[in-house]
Amino acid sequence: MTIWKPTLFALLLGLCATASQAQIRIGGLLETSGPIASLGQPTLEGAQLAVDQVNAAGGIDGQQVTLVNLNTESDNTKAVSATRRLLSQEKVSAIIGPSSSGSNFAVVDAIERARVPLMANGASRGIVLPAEKRRYAFLAPLTDMVVLSVMLDDMKAQGVSSLALLHSDVAFGTSGRDTLQQLVKERGMTLAAVEVFGSADTDMTPQLTKIRGSGAQATVIWATGPGLAIATRNHRALGIDSPLYLTHAANDFNYLRLAGDAANGIRLPSSKIYVTDSLPADDPQKPVLERFVKEYQQKYGRMPATFAGNGYDSAMLLMQAIKAAGSTDAPAVRDALEGTRDYVGVTAVYSYAPEDHFGTQPSSVRMLTVKDGAFALAQ
Repeated sequence: MTIWKPTLFALLLGLCATASQAQIRIGGLLETSGPIASLGQPTLEGAQLAVDQVNAAGGIDGQQVTLVNLNTESDNTKAVSATRRLLSQEKVSAIIGPSSSGSNFAVVDAIERARVPLMANGASRGIVLPAEKRRYAFLAPLTDMVVLSVMLDDMKAQGVSSLALLHSDVAFGTSGRDTLQQLVKERGMTLAAVEVFGSADTDMTPQLTKIRGSGAQATVIWATGPGLAIATRNHRALGIDSPLYLTHAANDFNYLRLAGDAANGIRLPSSKIYVTDSLPADDPQKPVLERFVKEYQQKYGRMPATFAGNGYDSAMLLMQAIKAAGSTDAPAVRDALEGTRDYVGVTAVYSYAPEDHFGTQPSSVRMLTVKDGAFALAQ
């Protein structure tokens, strides 16, 4: 009996260790506080919903998945520290990257050195460029190139040939500026003015006054966080009657709340999540969106923001790649991601390749407006 008890105890310890080893750990760097929390929090919620669904269906080849999120507090330095902890202490097999483009830029080199797949949630294409150096970084959201292409096509259809840009001075804003300058030139359009504001600024009236005098036929505001709403209110207060276009980062219920009536009439590129009911029956994303919206509402008691779809797709794409790879071996998971073709997600239909880690296509974008404080299809 004295021999049997320790033997049984050792056996139980071994079983516990095996069970522990049978878990797949995915890290998160999503901002649940700070100025980007209105993006990061729903992204985390969407990712957790995806993990819950996969675990309820038996996990990945019988292994349960654990999502370990470290709040980066919308701070690039804290994002770097959190990345080190995920890699060295939490031993994650893949990471869902921040919603801030700047934070993704801050961590991507460390992730490349560690050879751990990253599904970034910033929209700047530079996060995954150049392709030969960013082998493990992929994008889940609609990229600035994709949404700006759709936006400029909409402008041309509205008869706009000259536009002005007001952008934030952070990575997301400057990336959008560079991409817009390229696309405007390619389309034979004119960028009449370019103005910039700081992320902590509380009044953009001086910059918008210059834009009002530029002769531009439309204004684009490219930023994230509260600055979008401030700039919208300033634009309306100046009585600028030309069309106002906003980045897809304005696909945020917090933006609607902060901008109030000033948001009515804006135009912005978006995923299809807010217009699911208006999609034709043969749209491949419609059933995916309907299930996602229903189950998100059941879990969290409210409608999902577009960023929740980004998080859901991030987690699903990583988990699908791990399953396809048959292990958490990083090069194999990366190869599986690069082999993904026509994956129907909430935000987009995704296709990746070794030289293309962008994933999303313009066909997944719809132009929206705001009517009576709610998102609607633009006419």
